[in-house]
Amino acid sequence: MSRQLKVFNDHCLRVDMYLDDNPDYKTVWQLAHHWAGLDPEITDINAIPPALREHIIRLVIAIRNRVITARTRSGIVFADNSIITFFEDIPHYIKTRICLSWGVFNKSYLDSLYVKREEVIDLCIKSYCDFPPCWTPKRLPYESPAIKESKNYRPATETEDKIRCQAIASALWELDSAIHPVHMAQSTIMQRFGNGRDYGEETIKDWIKSVDPQKKRKKGAPPKIQYKIELIKDPQLED
Repeated sequence: MSRQLKVFNDHCLRVDMYLDDNPDYKTVWQLAHHWAGLDPEITDINAIPPALREHIIRLVIAIRNRVITARTRSGIVFADNSIITFFEDIPHYIKTRICLSWGVFNKSYLDSLYVKREEVIDLCIKSYCDFPPCWTPKRLPYESPAIKESKNYRPATETEDKIRCQAIASALWELDSAIHPVHMAQSTIMQRFGNGRDYGEETIKDWIKSVDPQKKRKKGAPPKIQYKIELIKDPQLED
């Protein structure tokens, strides 16, 4: 065995041990299951429970938007915006797009993406969502903001919700820039995961216009076209 090959094999072994034996790292598949209180070994990928689906989507969106860092045994995914890493990450763009667009969850792929405890905890704090039971901190690094009565009946988490809606819109527009802001604002993913149900449609549209890739859209009713991804209108908005 050549010296270079031996060094490479030793490096891979150290990475494997570092990720597998480190309580501060879990794969997306593992963490989402622990979050939902399910066993990652027995889940039927053709019948993903809603709670599990929600946690997987939350993590994948955060990874796509570089809110949290994902790494495989080969290195960090979506490390930066350089041309080199873009081409290296093409398989990840495709696989995460399939996950977000069509709700197809590839177990082997999701079980190869590792996320770090402190970043997930920080995501939960900023998103005001429950911590994964396996990573619930004994104490927070800072006090959680007290719930205050908001002026004009606006939710106290409005700033965080705005950022969340913009992140979701940015990820979806990356998949299909033709999505109309009206359909974006009315979608289940925006209403549910972006807390859009707490706001009016015009508010959400105003928030996401800064990340809209098509700055000048025609006024009036949105065109009836088939998008590249399936956007389901939130049932609570149905007449």
